[in-house]
Amino acid sequence: MELYDLCSKYDILLLQEHWLLPNELSCLNNIHPDFLAFGHSAVDLASGLLVGRPYGGTAVLCRKSFSNCVPRLYTANHRVTAISFTSVTGPVVVACVYMPTDYGNVNCLEEFIATCATITALFRESNAAQLIVAGDFNCHYGSQYHGSFTDFIANNKLIFSDQARLNDAFTFCSDACGSCTWIDHFLCSKDVDNLVNDCMVLYDYITSDHKALTVLC
Repeated sequence: MELYDLCSKYDILLLQEHWLLPNELSCLNNIHPDFLAFGHSAVDLASGLLVGRPYGGTAVLCRKSFSNCVPRLYTANHRVTAISFTSVTGPVVVACVYMPTDYGNVNCLEEFIATCATITALFRESNAAQLIVAGDFNCHYGSQYHGSFTDFIANNKLIFSDQARLNDAFTFCSDACGSCTWIDHFLCSKDVDNLVNDCMVLYDYITSDHKALTVLC
């Protein structure tokens, strides 16, 4: 299992689109015995009716050996699961994000902007000095999201840590049309970016149409 293998190599995993129901989130803790998980389901069971596949969901997995030092930061937005920890650069907020698919309508754009606002508010209401935002942004140059995405990066003084270290990479390959795009990113504050010593896209992982993006600090 590729998630198990990733847990064996890294200390924190950020997952998007796990498709789990609210009552199934506990299974995230069974991926690896050395990891503890926090997650959001994108499924609303209030109506008592579940139709189609439960798209979405975010989660953070971290190693149990330091999980007591990594508190979860709560938000009602299922597109964001966040934690915090203290580093050599001061307190850090880490937000795992899954942005809405861009269908070209106003509702999608409003949800994208609202998710950006959720992360910004979470960071500013914390005592953190640094911010890391990583995940599936569903945004590329020329899309209707691009202006809001650029504003979000500038307002939070973030850096594309992945694009600064990789050339001609892609993180998503469409099974429908075969096109490849770079829509998954690792954004962070300058002081955290200075600690990054390696960044890779794991193209040999094949269980998802999104490729794992890894960053070592």
